[in-house]
Amino acid sequence: MAELPESLYLTAREAAAELGISLATLYAYVSRDMIRSEPVPDSRAKRYRAEDVRALKRRRSAEKPDAAAGSGTLSFGLPVLDSAITLIADGRLHYRGSDATALAKSSNLEQVAALIWGCRDVQPFTRDAVLKPSDRLKGLAAELARTSRIERCLSLLPLAALEDAAVYNMTDRGLATTGARLLRYVAAVIAGEAPSDKPVHEVLTRALTQGEKPASELIRAALVLSADHELNASAFTVRCVAGTGATLYAAVQAGICAAQGPRHGGLSGRVESLLLDMSNRQDVEDAVLQRLKDNDPVPGFGHPLYPDGDPRAAALLSMVAEKYGDDANFLRAQRIFRVMEEAGGLKPNIDFAIATVGAVLHLPRGAGLSIFVLGRTAGWIGHAIEQYRTGLMIRPRARYTGEAPR
Repeated sequence: MAELPESLYLTAREAAAELGISLATLYAYVSRDMIRSEPVPDSRAKRYRAEDVRALKRRRSAEKPDAAAGSGTLSFGLPVLDSAITLIADGRLHYRGSDATALAKSSNLEQVAALIWGCRDVQPFTRDAVLKPSDRLKGLAAELARTSRIERCLSLLPLAALEDAAVYNMTDRGLATTGARLLRYVAAVIAGEAPSDKPVHEVLTRALTQGEKPASELIRAALVLSADHELNASAFTVRCVAGTGATLYAAVQAGICAAQGPRHGGLSGRVESLLLDMSNRQDVEDAVLQRLKDNDPVPGFGHPLYPDGDPRAAALLSMVAEKYGDDANFLRAQRIFRVMEEAGGLKPNIDFAIATVGAVLHLPRGAGLSIFVLGRTAGWIGHAIEQYRTGLMIRPRARYTGEAPR
């Protein structure tokens, strides 16, 4: 591919100046793939795509009250629909008015799911709310045992929906109990075992670890902190699918598809790679500093909605420190995030925290995405239920920028 002209690039300082932000905030946008960076030929520095910087500047301008509505609403911009599920404000995260970090201290995912779903008069997680797969579905699950946990979900969910006769019960009770069966089934598929009424964090802990209690507590907290995050890419996708009248199974499958992307839940894989790379080095601080000098964003740091730090990461890393504070993998992760905060001005986000849990517990590669998907399934179901209750289909309009009609 032909190299782009120099005029299409900006230096880090030029990009930050054009946006009116610090270099640390610029790197946070780059780490979330909102601005593309490329190496400068014959140099260790980075340069930034001017078109991305200016597109982001236009979106940021659209957030101002006097700007034309619409152009920036779909990327960390103005609210586009109403929801009573999750509030992100003043650096905190709340599920229906309850602080998510407080819930993570003792609640399990089922309790948080019932809260998110608005279950006041319904107890969805009964002993009977378990999908009983046919021999055919069990056989297919066995055939897929060697595929990735997430690919198994995407393969099995459409067939599981065919075997769940109550999936078309759209009453409040029907949606809640279908949600309970679905959440437990996703946990079973990820764990590679039969669906059960056991707490899903215990099911996942048995599959990924030796089942020790400290590991179970960390996985439980990680699931709760991953349960929802307002109208992110996967939640919006779920609501679009639910708005068409598709089943809960179809809506959750769509959420998983969106979450796999490296700009969303798939970012955890990049953080796992970072921690694995650092595990083979003694000069951790120097390695991180070199990346900062090269304008090479370190994955797992910064979040546009939390300029003062991701509270989910702070809560989870605090639990890791309490239970595994002298673990070599945690101490190494601690060295990384201390350098990033002191030199880069960025604090760890939930992706870094979950990957740190994976490193401390010696979880297999890809476990971070599995934890994220299982936790977020609770939120996806909540968004789908809320969308069903509106009776509306989401159908935004596009601002045409193509060639004028002849």
